[in-house]
This record gives sequence, structure tokens and C-alpha cells, in this order.
Amino acid sequence: MKRAAAGLGALFIAGAAMAPVAAATNEGAVKFSYTVPAAFTAHLASDYATAVAAFATGTGTIQTSTSAGSGTCTTGATDAYNSYTLTYGTVTPSTGATGCNYQNAIGISVNTNDTNGYKIYETLDSTSAPTNYGLCIYTDGATATATTPASVQATAPGAATFVASVATACAGTGTLLGPASPTVSNAGVGGDVGGAGASSSTFPTTGAVFTVAAGVPATGTNFYGEDLQLNIPTAAPSVTAATHAVIVYFVPG
Repeated sequence: MKRAAAGLGALFIAGAAMAPVAAATNEGAVKFSYTVPAAFTAHLASDYATAVAAFATGTGTIQTSTSAGSGTCTTGATDAYNSYTLTYGTVTPSTGATGCNYQNAIGISVNTNDTNGYKIYETLDSTSAPTNYGLCIYTDGATATATTPASVQATAPGAATFVASVATACAGTGTLLGPASPTVSNAGVGGDVGGAGASSSTFPTTGAVFTVAAGVPATGTNFYGEDLQLNIPTAAPSVTAATHAVIVYFVPG
């Protein structure tokens, strides 16, 4: 009996070893790719109306300030938003620098899906620092808004500082506009983005006026705005209908 039991046990084990083994799971993959191109549309406006969802003509308000004496600025002129012109009129110098701050002077609109962000630079339409005048930017807030922003200068900012006939610094939060480099193709010409105002000058690499960091941009149109202060030094020489331009650059990434 013991011998038979042992034989049965041996047969049972052999049967278990012969059971079929399941195949291992295998997998493959087919990759796919697609591209959504970056679109970027930008526009400029001069003397724009505030708190609206599309550019419209503003009121041409100009604030006057002097570092000494009693210099004067034109009280204001209405420049159509699509004229790309800012009219300061007659600026009378005094015993100190005179600043004429044009409120809501330059409006900028941007509509993009570019997640790399973008920067907005501005320069003068000259390749060297100008003499006998200087321009200061006072932004109407550091970030974009859904409607056109309003000037934050409740009172006139102080006049710029001059060394001899060259402006060297702006008062308060102002940013002094510098020259373009290396060349300018549209000196004294105003126009919208891609139009008459287009320039072949190289954009600056530092000092962006507005910066939108990488990430998903806000939907819809993003508006930016700024005051532009024209400054003249003490006893500035006479000039008739001097014409210059501010170049605005839109740089992706």
C-alpha cells in the first residue's frame, strides 16, 4: 500500500508540471503630433479714450510741470486715435526744464495665443540721444487690461533732468526713452503696426516697457497704455514744427 501511494503522488506532480503557460502581454504604440501656430496681432493708437473695449479718440489732455520758472505747454489738442500723431503744440521754455505730459498718449492692443509670452519695447527714431528735448514714458499700469486703461498721473509728473541739452532722467516712475540701434528707416513717420510706422531698426535687448511672461496669455484683446511727457531744457532754442516718432517693437518670447 505504501508503494502505491508513492506512485500516485509521483503521477500527480508530473501532471501539474505539464499545464500550458499563458503568453506574456506585449504592446506597441503609434505616435501622433500636431502644431497650433502662434498668432499675434497688435495695434497702436494715439490720444485714446479710456475704459472702452475698442480704441476711440480721447480728449488730448496735457499736464504742465517745470523744475523752475514758469514754462508753459499747450493745454491740449484732440488727435484722432488712428492718426498716429501727438500734437504738443507750442512749448515755452523757462529758467528750468519744462515737462508736458500728454495723458493717454499711446494705446497698445495685443491679441495672441503665443504661450511663450512677449515683450514690448519703445525707442526714439534716432540712433543717438536727442538734444534739446527728452521723452519720458509713464505707463498706465504694469499689466494688460480688458479695456483701455486710464492715466494714473493725477497731477503732472516733474520735468526731466537735463545735463546741458541732453535729458538724463525722468521724474518719479518715468522711463527715459533711448535711441534706436543701429539704423532707423522711419524717422518722423507715424503709423500702425506693419504699416507706415514699421521700422528696420533692431529692437533693444533690455528695458522692455511691458513684459508678458511665458504661459497661457489672457484671452481676448489685451490693452496697454501710457502717458508721454515731452521735456525741453532751460532756454531751449527755437524750432518750428519739429517732428519725431516713437518706435514700438513687439517681440515674441
